[in-house]
Amino acid sequence: MAQYVVTGRNSNGEGICSVQIGAINQDSQVVADLDVVAAVRNLLAGAPGVVGVQAQKFEQVITNV
Repeated sequence: MAQYVVTGRNSNGEGICSVQIGAINQDSQVVADLDVVAAVRNLLAGAPGVVGVQAQKFEQVITNV
């Protein structure tokens, strides 16, 4: 699974709160990863002082040379 960082930013563009999602544990896929990220984005968007929210996805890529 990819890792996600969702950051709430103030009017100056500074990050004032951040949530890192490193794992979503499910027996079988009940909720899609992006639905969880969207829910966190919506939560941060309603926080006091937050005027913008950014979500970033990080994936590890392994190559053999």
